[in-house]
Amino acid sequence: MVNTKLEEQLKNCQSLLPDQLSDIARSKLNETYQIIRETDNSISPVQRKIDVSRTFNKWWVSTAAAAILGVTLLVSGFVSPAIADALKQIPVLGQIYSLWGEKNLDPGVQQAEDFITNVNQSVTHGDVTMNIPTLLFDGTRILMNLTTPGNRLASEPNSPPSDANKGAVDKFEVLYKGQPLLWSYEHMDGETASSIMVQVLNTYYEPSTTTQTVQFPDQFDLTVNVSLKGYDVPFEFVLPVTKSTPFTTLTSEETKHHDNINLQISKVEITPITTQVSVEYKTKPGQSVEEMLTSIPSKYKGANGGIALQFDIVDERGVQLKPVGAHPLSESYNIRFEPFKTIPSTVTIKPYLVVSEGQAPAGTKGLWEDNNMVKEYIPELETVLSVQ
Repeated sequence: MVNTKLEEQLKNCQSLLPDQLSDIARSKLNETYQIIRETDNSISPVQRKIDVSRTFNKWWVSTAAAAILGVTLLVSGFVSPAIADALKQIPVLGQIYSLWGEKNLDPGVQQAEDFITNVNQSVTHGDVTMNIPTLLFDGTRILMNLTTPGNRLASEPNSPPSDANKGAVDKFEVLYKGQPLLWSYEHMDGETASSIMVQVLNTYYEPSTTTQTVQFPDQFDLTVNVSLKGYDVPFEFVLPVTKSTPFTTLTSEETKHHDNINLQISKVEITPITTQVSVEYKTKPGQSVEEMLTSIPSKYKGANGGIALQFDIVDERGVQLKPVGAHPLSESYNIRFEPFKTIPSTVTIKPYLVVSEGQAPAGTKGLWEDNNMVKEYIPELETVLSVQ
């Protein structure tokens, strides 16, 4: 049955397009129109009979076409500033801009629109449809947005384990070649809690102090399993992942020595989304990790007994990047920073100890300029890498 409202919305979306489109762009848009029509037809008759579902169906018909079309335009690179401003006013697409843009506190993700890949996958169990419309892979981490329209993914605070939490996330798992990866997610749409932004790191999940990183190829499949409370069957996705950004890798075999610390900055990876630094502490021949740690002065050690050095990264102009996420403490790990605005000529990795912590101003969220932190830099352990 032809949905006249949907067809009208598609025509309205087409009016936003520039007059000239390449054959590739036209092909992608035609594929998108078909996805929209098939998704609309997949809404069950039961859903259409109840008031909540009628509301959801009306919302879907009026906005899904524009939203998916808008994502396709973003990925394809055909959005002028004027069209982008218009698309942001469409409810669902405005939310997608927020997911990937201004409401996300990660500076790299705020400028991710040019590199988003449209995957458009959905799985339905019972009355819940879970969608993964888009993702991004820059070679160091994977970011995706996951939505369940009309369903709350967050548990109600202080509520008993009952139907009040039905549909909330119970278990989340991301697998690469059958091995679980480290991940994190945050809710991106306030109290409705129907959308989350997921970050997947190139690190295997290991319940130990030593992390094991993954060297992702440029293309691979990723398995995402999500279990919701009150649903027996998990929502399973197999996502095709393709690196979509430029990628610069700096490597070094130089090891710096000071106070029995043997530090190697083995790799710095630079993308438009992430700057990632690989840190390794080396043992001497025949020396165990425990012996290495015992030989290091106590001022370098954290509460867990690991080496507590932290790191700044600066370019040749003195521009210093802010870290993204927590700073791990182990013998081998990756640290992520915001991206460089332009590719530097050199980068300097500056290890330091925190002498005293600063404190964020009241109400501060996300990254902030810590002017009160007192650092003791260790110049003997600095590493400089040149960009070829």
